[in-house]
Amino acid sequence: MPSYAIIGASRGIGLEMVRQLAAHPENTVFAVVRNADTSTHLVDFLAGGERKNVHVLEGDIIDPAATKASCYAAAAKVAGISGGALDVLIHNAAHLNMATMYRGFLDYEDDDALDKDFMDYFKANALGIVHSMNAFLPLLRNGSAKKVAVLSSPVGQRELVWNMHMSAAAVYGTSKAAADMVLTKYAVMLEGEGFIITGIIPGLVDTTDTATDITLAKATLEKVLAKMGGGIQAQRRSH
Repeated sequence: MPSYAIIGASRGIGLEMVRQLAAHPENTVFAVVRNADTSTHLVDFLAGGERKNVHVLEGDIIDPAATKASCYAAAAKVAGISGGALDVLIHNAAHLNMATMYRGFLDYEDDDALDKDFMDYFKANALGIVHSMNAFLPLLRNGSAKKVAVLSSPVGQRELVWNMHMSAAAVYGTSKAAADMVLTKYAVMLEGEGFIITGIIPGLVDTTDTATDITLAKATLEKVLAKMGGGIQAQRRSH
C-alpha cells in the first residue's frame, strides 16, 4: 500500500492530487492542510465518508511561529496511522500574496514593505520546505519509495526569467529559486540513501475555481497572461 503525504491539499493542484491518488484504493493519502474546518473543497470531496483511504491532518508552513511544531505534529500523526513509514512526500504549500506577487523590486512603497514581503515569502517558500522535510524525513527513510516532490515555478528559473526579460514577480521568484536550491541540497545529502528528490513545474494551471477569493484570483490570472505575453514578445525580438 503506497502512502502519500501532500502538504497543501486544501485546493488547487494539491486538492487534485488528493483526488487522483484517492481514486486508487490501494493508496493511503494524507492530506495536510492549515485548517481542516475551512478547507471547504476538500471537505466536499470527502463528504459521504466513502474515501476511507484519505486522512486529513493539520499542518502549517505559512505561519513562521507555528511552522516547525506544526510540521512535526503532522508527521507524528502520519506515523501513528502508517506505522512510522511514508513512501512519498509532495510539498505543494506556498505563500502567495496576490496583492504583491507580481511587483518588481522597485514597486514597493518603501524598503520596509519590501523587506516584510521578502521575509514572508522566504520563510514559507524556502524555510517551510526545510521544516517539512526534516519533520517527515524519518518516516521517508522507513518507506519503500523514498521520493520527495516540491511544486516549483518558472518564475524562479534563471534562464526563463532572463529569456523572457521578466523583472516582475521579483520577490516571489527569488523565494522559488531558493526553494530549488533547498531541494538540491537535500538531493545531495540523501543521494546515498536512494532518495529521489525533484521539483515539479506544472506550467500555468488555472486553479481559480478553488481559490479563497475567486474574483481576485481570476484578475491576477489575467495579469499573469498579459505579462507572459509581453515577455514572449520580448524573447522573440531578441532572436
